[in-house]
Amino acid sequence: MYVENLKNDFYEFLIGKRIFLMVHYDIDSICTCKILQSLLKYKHILYTLAVVRGLDDLKSSYHENSNDVKYFVLINCGGTIDIVEELEAEDDITFFILDSHRPIDLCNVYSNGQVRLLSSPEDDVLVPEFHDIFREESDESDNENSNDEDSSSKRRRLDEDALTNRREKRLWEEKRRKLLFEYSQFTYYAKASSIYMFDLAWRVNQDDKDLLWLAIVGLTEQMCLGKIESSQYSLEVGNLQSHATRLRNRTNDTDVQTSLRINFEKDLRLNLYRHWSVKSSIKYSMFTAVKMKLWSLKGDKRLHELLADMGFPLVQSNQAFKTMDLQLRREFHGTLERLSEKYGLQDVVYATFTIQYGYRNQYCAMDIVLGASGYSGGIAERKKSDELFNLALDCLSRTKKENEPSLSRRHCFKTVQSALDMKQIISAGPFVYYIIQEGSPDWYMFSHAHILSLLAHFVLRARM
Repeated sequence: MYVENLKNDFYEFLIGKRIFLMVHYDIDSICTCKILQSLLKYKHILYTLAVVRGLDDLKSSYHENSNDVKYFVLINCGGTIDIVEELEAEDDITFFILDSHRPIDLCNVYSNGQVRLLSSPEDDVLVPEFHDIFREESDESDNENSNDEDSSSKRRRLDEDALTNRREKRLWEEKRRKLLFEYSQFTYYAKASSIYMFDLAWRVNQDDKDLLWLAIVGLTEQMCLGKIESSQYSLEVGNLQSHATRLRNRTNDTDVQTSLRINFEKDLRLNLYRHWSVKSSIKYSMFTAVKMKLWSLKGDKRLHELLADMGFPLVQSNQAFKTMDLQLRREFHGTLERLSEKYGLQDVVYATFTIQYGYRNQYCAMDIVLGASGYSGGIAERKKSDELFNLALDCLSRTKKENEPSLSRRHCFKTVQSALDMKQIISAGPFVYYIIQEGSPDWYMFSHAHILSLLAHFVLRARM
C-alpha cells in the first residue's frame, strides 16, 4: 500500500520506536540515508543501519535483527520483490519501502498494511487493478459433495455453471498473464528517493541548503548513469531550482566566509575540469571520449586540434585548471560551446547546480557524484563495504571534498581503450560482451557496482 501522508503516517509514526535502516549501495541511496538521518536525529529516533548490496545481504540483515526490531525502513531495495514472502516475515513486522527501482512488486502495492510504500502512486501509472491480478479461489468441492438425491436437472445446471466458471477463470488467467507481462517486461527508474526524502524534510520544516544539495546529488547520479530520461531530469531540476531560490531568500547568512551558496547554471559535461587539467578532463570524460573516439590515434589528433582551435597552448592545457591563465579560464566555457558543433559535441552544455562554501573551491553536482562513486566503488585500498559506505557519506559533507574519482575515470578509459585495441569486446546479436579477467591490473575495482556500471556504459557507448 502507498503511504499518502509521509509526515503523519511515516515520520511521526516512528517517533518513540526503534527502527532498522537497510540502505542500498548507490549514491541516491546514500543521499537519501543522510537526509533521513538528519530527520531521525531531530526527533531522537533510535535506528540501526545496514548496507545492502543484494538479496543475500537483505535476508541476513533482516534475520539478525527481526527479533529486536519490528519496523524496517528500506531505501532503494526491496521494492521489486515480494518482501514479506522473500524474508518470511512475521505479521507484526512492518516494512517502509522507498525504492526508485521499477516495477514495484504488486504484492507490495496491494499489501494490507504490512508493506508501506513511501513513493507516489503517480510514478506507477501502469499498475494493474487489484481484481485483474488477485482472485479468490472458488470452493469447487460443493459440486463434488452434492447430494446424490438431487435431480438430474439440478446436476445438469450445476455442470453448466461449473463449465462457465472454468471458462471465465481461463479467460481471467490469460488476461492476468498479459497484464503481468506488460507490467514487468521492462525495468526502469522512477524519481530519485532523495527527492522524496527532501520533500518530507520540507513538509516538516526541517529543510536547509545541505539537505537540498543531497537531493540535487541524488538526481544528478540518475542523470549521469542514464537512469532517467532528459525530460524527467529537466522537470525535477526545475522543482529543485525553486527550492534553491526559496532557501536563498529565507536565510540571512551574508558572511561570505561561511555562507553556503547553491547556484543553478549551465555547465559542461566534463569531469572535474575545475580541479583537473583541461586536457585530462576532456580526454577522460565519457561524453567527449565517446563522441571524439579519443582512445584512437585519430581521436587523439582531434583532441589536439580542438585545443588548438580553442587557443589553449599545451603547457596551459596540461596544468591544473585553477593555475591556468585567468583569461583562458574565463573563455574556456564559451569557446568549447562555440566549437561543439564542429567537433560533434552537441549537448556538451547542460543545466545543473554548483555549490560553494565560503572561499573554498566551487563544486558541480556531477563532481560530487563522481567523488562519492569513487569512494563507494572500492578505490580506497579494497576496504570493506561498511567502510566504503562511511567514506561516501563523509564525501558528501562540507568538510571532505577530495577528488579521488579521477582515478576511477582513468581506469575506465584505459580499460575501454585496451579492450577496443585488442578487439576484446564481442558482439553477439543484441548483446555486447566484455570479460574482465581475474588478476588483471585493478580488476578488483570492477567488482563494485558503480565502477562496473561506469565501465558498462563506457563500453556500450564506445561501440555505437
